[in-house]
Amino acid sequence: MGSKKKKNDALALVNDSVLALKAYHLTPEECGIKLNQNENPRDWPESVKQDAARFFAERPWNRYPNFVPEELRAALARYVGGGVSASNVIVGNGSNEMLLVLLLSFAARAKSVIICQPTFTVYRLLSEGMGAKAVNVSLMKDLRYDIGGIKKAAVDNPGSILIICSPNNPTGNVIGEDDLRGILDAHTGICVFDQAYMEFGGIDGVKLLADYPNLIVTRTFSKAMAGAGLRLGYMIGDSDLITEINKIKLPYNINFFTEHAAMTILNNAGTAKESVAAIVKERDSLYQYLMTKPFGNVYPSAANFILVRTPKKQELFDHLRVGGILVRDVSSYHLLENCLRISVGTADENAELRKSIDNFFK
Repeated sequence: MGSKKKKNDALALVNDSVLALKAYHLTPEECGIKLNQNENPRDWPESVKQDAARFFAERPWNRYPNFVPEELRAALARYVGGGVSASNVIVGNGSNEMLLVLLLSFAARAKSVIICQPTFTVYRLLSEGMGAKAVNVSLMKDLRYDIGGIKKAAVDNPGSILIICSPNNPTGNVIGEDDLRGILDAHTGICVFDQAYMEFGGIDGVKLLADYPNLIVTRTFSKAMAGAGLRLGYMIGDSDLITEINKIKLPYNINFFTEHAAMTILNNAGTAKESVAAIVKERDSLYQYLMTKPFGNVYPSAANFILVRTPKKQELFDHLRVGGILVRDVSSYHLLENCLRISVGTADENAELRKSIDNFFK
């Protein structure tokens, strides 16, 4: 009894905001065709990997990585363009860490975070975990952004943090430049523009930074850059704002291997661009195919996945899984009853997906 009492006493010390959270969870499953996590299905060539492996073998492991990865920051600035420099960039352990650092920097003063639902669930998890109030603005029934609703929430919650994901996960919709500018004109707090899927479609938020110093763009190597296993993300913003945010970022937050691999990827950006073009072509072809099937709805997407709705959601999910194809069940999200999210695979993987769906609807 004594040890149990001590355990309960320890649990009682956890912040109430954390105790109230529902954990972000993904059940690991083995399958032949993995279309459930929006990864780039095309891995890097062996020659690129060997270059990184040689560096890993030769570089001393007992020494810290660069305190400030200036070369990588400068390379990222060149990659995103828009007149930004290394002083506008912070790198981190995935864009999720960038979101965490941003909320650490602004949540206590902002007190509330405007989130456009349905979207990436980590926004709400981090916001509420820090004790900030989540202010939800629902997407429209057709899953477009409710621009008027977002503006109203911004006006009603002055100085709040606003998070907009474009292309949005898990719906694939985007926000237009004029609409985003209108929102930023109305919003007095920080706006986080999450562009994890930007290379696949939608506007480039970096070109708005010069006009809106309260705008911060977050991006990742996990999708278009085929580096999900590296855990490399970055943010771009006003240099003075970035200087302040840097104070709360943990030192040595990316390891030397990730830093070198990211530089190698940027030096081979042409290969990544070809990969993106192939995925976009496959996405558009897959969308046209899905439109021919008796789904309740197939939603247009500017990302590397497609959202479908069907009253036979569970049967289709199980049918695909039995056939070795894993997709993502997002039916528990707001507005997404009976919805599955299907990542775009390789041409061969997409052909197998089509075959399986054909058999299902027979």
